[in-house]
Amino acid sequence: MNSKKIRLIMSLLILLTFSAKVEALSEPTIDTVTFSGNLPFSDKSLLRGSGLHEGVSIFMVSSNQVRDAVASNLRSYGYLDCSVSIDWPRWESEDYEVKINVITGRQSLLGGFVFLGDTTLSISEMTELCPVDFGSPVSPADTASFRNTILSQYANLGYLRADAVIELKPFTSDSSNYRSIQLTISRGSRCYLGGISVAGSEKVREDVVLREFDLSPGDSLNMKVIREGLSAVYSLGLFSNVQIEYNGLAGGRDTIDVVVNVTEQDYIEIDVASGYISPEAVFGSVFWRQPNIMGNNQVLKLGGTYTRYIASDNSGNEFEPQIVYEEPWFLSSRWSAQLKADYYYMQRDHQEERSYGGEVGFSRKFMDIWRFTTGYRIERLRYRSTEEDSAEVVQDWTNIARISTGLTRDTRMPLINPVRGSWIKIAGSVSGGIAGGNIDFYTTDGEYRLFLPFSNKFVLAGRAAGSVVLGYDGNTSIPPNDRLYLGGGTTVRGYDFQTLGPEDSEGNPLGGNVLALGNAEARFAVLGNFGAVLFCDAGGIWTELRDISIKTAGFGIGAGIRYNTLIGPVRLDYGFAPTWENSLRRGKVYFAIGQAF
Repeated sequence: MNSKKIRLIMSLLILLTFSAKVEALSEPTIDTVTFSGNLPFSDKSLLRGSGLHEGVSIFMVSSNQVRDAVASNLRSYGYLDCSVSIDWPRWESEDYEVKINVITGRQSLLGGFVFLGDTTLSISEMTELCPVDFGSPVSPADTASFRNTILSQYANLGYLRADAVIELKPFTSDSSNYRSIQLTISRGSRCYLGGISVAGSEKVREDVVLREFDLSPGDSLNMKVIREGLSAVYSLGLFSNVQIEYNGLAGGRDTIDVVVNVTEQDYIEIDVASGYISPEAVFGSVFWRQPNIMGNNQVLKLGGTYTRYIASDNSGNEFEPQIVYEEPWFLSSRWSAQLKADYYYMQRDHQEERSYGGEVGFSRKFMDIWRFTTGYRIERLRYRSTEEDSAEVVQDWTNIARISTGLTRDTRMPLINPVRGSWIKIAGSVSGGIAGGNIDFYTTDGEYRLFLPFSNKFVLAGRAAGSVVLGYDGNTSIPPNDRLYLGGGTTVRGYDFQTLGPEDSEGNPLGGNVLALGNAEARFAVLGNFGAVLFCDAGGIWTELRDISIKTAGFGIGAGIRYNTLIGPVRLDYGFAPTWENSLRRGKVYFAIGQAF
């Protein structure tokens, strides 16, 4: 036997010996976890965040880690004096059993407040800031949050050096679990704004940043205003980083100089998008955006959107190029202005419309949640449309002008995927008459959305909307692009895109003049970023107000899944109309980014 064979055999023997030792030294795992003592809630709740469960390696979790997690879970329910002991299995044990003994002690319930020291904030104001209701358990997180909220309110008044000491008073009696929270406050001296400047800005004018901070030299240094200004500067989209520096604060000065340090970014944008509207339509868009013309944050946007209707019996195209100029501080006021020029082309088997025109609009935000808009538009258009009686209406080139206005109130949180709050819109417009132009009609719109969180994993969302588009002074013809449509992934699911309402003799959707819509969704968080939705939609389109009837409305029900991303939830819904024959077979699948409403 030569030396090469001997070395090979020796290597195999060493490998087999090593493998046997590894097998013999495999990691032991936890067999059982048992609790003893007075347990106020389930074993699973007590072990939350500990990493301990049956089957886990004893090397992946420690007794100290488990003890701290169980104690923290108990304290979060008000058991502040709890005691937890752990009997951890030894390496040589036959059974790897973890024994956890719990002594909860008395549960601390909020019984009232004791405020000492400064009285700048009233007792009622401070009481309302407490995150715990009377009689509810008090946790360390609650007391810390209460203290931070109080100090935040003082900072909003300019008392940046305020301090608060918080403690729980003893139980009121041997038989009662009620305890009072005592808060001792010292406010220190008030800080005032000495001056505010910008550092790091090269292409963006300093005024663009400074006008977002509603403070003047000599004002009390209100930290709420500073935070709102900081958020507004970020939202401009011109800077990758914004930091606030307070010169003089650490040195004890009462007059503070604020420096806003900014880092500019490459803010010219090209947005390309494409998507699926329904099984019958797809779209694509390209926009170039320059948000800092002449260094003053005026915005110029160029681009267009193309929609292709792909239904075999009703194909067509829709194209809308546009150029938009936005002035965020019109005449140095808090009103924003917009100028827009556009061209519109829509061609389908039963409808066609071409138009070109321009508009000017103004808007102003009030009290952070209200926005008022108004505008004037003039355009030149022509259109052709088949009506319900199969007669064809042709309108040659003519002028149309309109005055519009609207008011919205928005308290949704967060905006991308709301879980609480509401959104309300009231709007209207008039074309012809005092607005000018040759086609007389008016519109009214109203919409209400409500989001109710019943837990951190369940949200009930609802929407109710109504619109009217009607002619006056003898006019009965409305341009196709101004008519109302329903059906599809964002209105009544279970129907094809825009197919609810009046049709011609060949079943093509014509749009209507009266709209009613209602939606309800139950949204559930399932696992990680995944969620599920159950929904019910109802709505209808009619030609006249007197035509409104449940018999001619559409109803859709179904379910969907969601996957949350940074740009909103990715949505996949399946809806069907239960009034159809073979409704399940005729159901529709909808895919999009963002909730249906």
